[in-house]
Amino acid sequence: MKAVSLFAGVGGFDLALTRGGAEVVASVEIDKHARKVLEKRFPTTTHLEDVKSVTGEQLFELGFDSDGIIVGGFPCQDLSVAGKRRGLAGERSGLFFEVVRLLDETKAKWFILENVPGLLSSNGGRDLGIIIGALAELGYGVAYRILDAQYFGVPQRRRRIFIVGCLGDDGRTPAQILAIGEGRAGYLEEGKQSRKTTTRTLADGTSTSSIIGSEIVGSLQASDHKFPQQQQVMENKIVVC
Repeated sequence: MKAVSLFAGVGGFDLALTRGGAEVVASVEIDKHARKVLEKRFPTTTHLEDVKSVTGEQLFELGFDSDGIIVGGFPCQDLSVAGKRRGLAGERSGLFFEVVRLLDETKAKWFILENVPGLLSSNGGRDLGIIIGALAELGYGVAYRILDAQYFGVPQRRRRIFIVGCLGDDGRTPAQILAIGEGRAGYLEEGKQSRKTTTRTLADGTSTSSIIGSEIVGSLQASDHKFPQQQQVMENKIVVC
């Protein structure tokens, strides 16, 4: 699988993709110091600077194809509860729409996005509704879930929302991907006992609901192009849109 890493940082996604057998044909990172790390660790990847200037045509010229995957942890500063919470209207977190543009230009089969849990409550949940709606309008079935690094062998509590999409899917395939079991030996049982579930209503619209096992709390056909009505975001569950 061919891959493109946006907002690459020092290459966390790039490393995971490479270990998973994908070929990262291009990474995009504007910070020159982080880019030096990428250039050293991934010498066969083409390193680009500004996501605003990257085009789908350029990615195809570098070897990407529409069966591939685009990943990225788009900037969180305007979404984090520690910031001023400008949301998607902010200059940095608003770069999400560059992701939408590149998905539209490439028609990539897959994407994975990552951000802080503050995205769930940004502008009363409307920003997440905008994100899901924009991706659904492109034809993606989407699922998202909060995952915490402490349950995967990392000695720190680091909760992040992961959003997975598959073009032409109804969201069930991304949900299966996100149904990864939390924890390795010494982490899972303790973590499961201490976690709490919270719910929030995000947006209005029309939807259908379905349950897949005990993980899925809502679903929406991508072709419906609407965000679910009374969609409940459950922070430690998988939500399908």
